[in-house]
Amino acid sequence: MRFVLYKGQSQYGALRLHVDQLAAALIGLGHEASIIDLTASDFRDQVNAALATPPDCFFGFSGVGHEIKSGAASAYDVAGAAYASLYLDHPIHHIPRLSVRIDRHIALFLDRSHVQFMTAWSKGRQFRQLGFLPPGANELAEPVDLSDEAFAERDIGLLFTGTYRGQPLTPWREGPDNPARTVVEGVAERMAADARLPILDAVRATLKDRYDSELTPDLFEQLLPLLQAPQVFAEAYHRDHFLQTLGEVGAPLTVYGTGWEPMAELYPSFNYGGVGSFEETLSLIRRSRIVLNTNNGFVAGGHERVFTAMCGGAVVVSDESKYYAEAFKPHELATFAWDRLEQLPELLGGLLGDESLMATVARAGARKAQAEHTWTARAVRLVKAVKQAG
Repeated sequence: MRFVLYKGQSQYGALRLHVDQLAAALIGLGHEASIIDLTASDFRDQVNAALATPPDCFFGFSGVGHEIKSGAASAYDVAGAAYASLYLDHPIHHIPRLSVRIDRHIALFLDRSHVQFMTAWSKGRQFRQLGFLPPGANELAEPVDLSDEAFAERDIGLLFTGTYRGQPLTPWREGPDNPARTVVEGVAERMAADARLPILDAVRATLKDRYDSELTPDLFEQLLPLLQAPQVFAEAYHRDHFLQTLGEVGAPLTVYGTGWEPMAELYPSFNYGGVGSFEETLSLIRRSRIVLNTNNGFVAGGHERVFTAMCGGAVVVSDESKYYAEAFKPHELATFAWDRLEQLPELLGGLLGDESLMATVARAGARKAQAEHTWTARAVRLVKAVKQAG
């Protein structure tokens, strides 16, 4: 099959590296894959050339390239090509992109609850295919040394990379007191209390509890513009709670990303290394004993940080996910429960105090991830989805 993959702008360069590694995986499987950088000065010429001899599928992460048109119609419809995307956040963050009609739109999501959300949305029925596909691990070219001796040389105890969003915001409280505000408040409260509760379930439970009402398609459409706020609130709330818990016990955490200055000032045990880039993170992982992850509300899916860190030979400690419980055994991945977050420091202390155990877990996790959670494994499933979409 022939693929054209789009590169766009990306915080930390993560999505751009995803594109490079997915393209290489497709080529390694015997397919053709070329890349168009939409930030290049001549991207329009490249897009027009690709549309003139269209591939089997155009692909962009999180909807990149979805908006390209030929007159009033989608350029992909005119060219008779499929457009596929793997959306790397909750679909509530991508509603404008997901609202654009493309006849052969293959929309893939890294969480099964996201697929359920799309199925409940009336416009979700316009897609050729909705599916679940976790991201793959990004890897350095050099093989990782998984020996006990190499693990003993790792000089970073705890690593966390990503954005610190600060205290969670509640913008809906600034508006008038009405039923919509009550629903949003109830959704936010439920998602804060239970980090494994998908927003769709939180909406349904709130409507039933407060109004003895069901979530109809029409009501879902009315509430949709309001739901990004409680989703963002829950994501920020849990990440802040996680980091405050570690800071209060003096966990020696090495951190990279944006927004960290206030947290680094508050907790001297946090060693802030700067914003960093995703490619730099791959090298940091190979120096790290434990890489920490929070799933950003992916309750039935997976974050690429988990697979990347595993393939880099680090022990991964993450919040629970239904998908992780299905994909990994306890000796391959360490998880914590949000409702027992106070146990996290003890979990980390136990691991850091047992180098042999850490090396064993890291090795088992790396072997599982290298076998089943690479971009090559994901590329196989992407090709299958495109073939099924016709």
